[in-house]
Amino acid sequence: MTSHSDSVTRKAGRLFGGMFRFVMKLVIVLIFIGGGVLVGGFLKFSNTVTSYEVGQSVENADGIVVVTGGSARIAKALDLLAAKKGDRLLISGVNPQTKMTDLQNINPAHKNLFECCVEIERKAQDTVGNAAETQKWNTEQKSKSLILVTSGYHMPRSLLEFRRAMPDVKFTGYPVPLKELQQDDWWQDSGTLRLMVFEYIKYIGAWSRNFLTPKTFQTVRSSLLN
Repeated sequence: MTSHSDSVTRKAGRLFGGMFRFVMKLVIVLIFIGGGVLVGGFLKFSNTVTSYEVGQSVENADGIVVVTGGSARIAKALDLLAAKKGDRLLISGVNPQTKMTDLQNINPAHKNLFECCVEIERKAQDTVGNAAETQKWNTEQKSKSLILVTSGYHMPRSLLEFRRAMPDVKFTGYPVPLKELQQDDWWQDSGTLRLMVFEYIKYIGAWSRNFLTPKTFQTVRSSLLN
């Protein structure tokens, strides 16, 4: 004869089992949705990055800033300066061992520009640092608009960080396309694909920082305690 306690135990077990199955299904659905959002976001990100054109036009600005990471970036920034797209150029993130004369020798066609209109800074170690050091530089320059030069794949994250550091400054991106990303089958090269995936992850991290503020944590904390 089944006791009342055994019946209650079985009902509780069935209830717990049903709840567990529901939670697991919900988790699986959320994983699929999250995965779809990430994949869709990566496809949109890669389409944006690979659609940048070489030598695209850009409106004039008060100044120009280029983030180091390749000689092509600095060369393009100097071309913009020579075309009077901006009055001054900041080269951000220069290796402490690199001298101004080294940069002049690499770009002999624009050697005269270094004497009047080019400044370098050596403290920045990453994109966040580039934005912070540029903000310090611009405190004196008081530019209201800046052209930002960097590699195409790096442009979305750079614009995000620079606009966060200087919300009152109008930034116009001048992306320098990566040769490997100009190929229709770029994704078949493991090195290029890995570069894009890592940059997309970094971009998501930078974007997430818009929500991970002390105010956000305080709001969540208050909602949990009230």
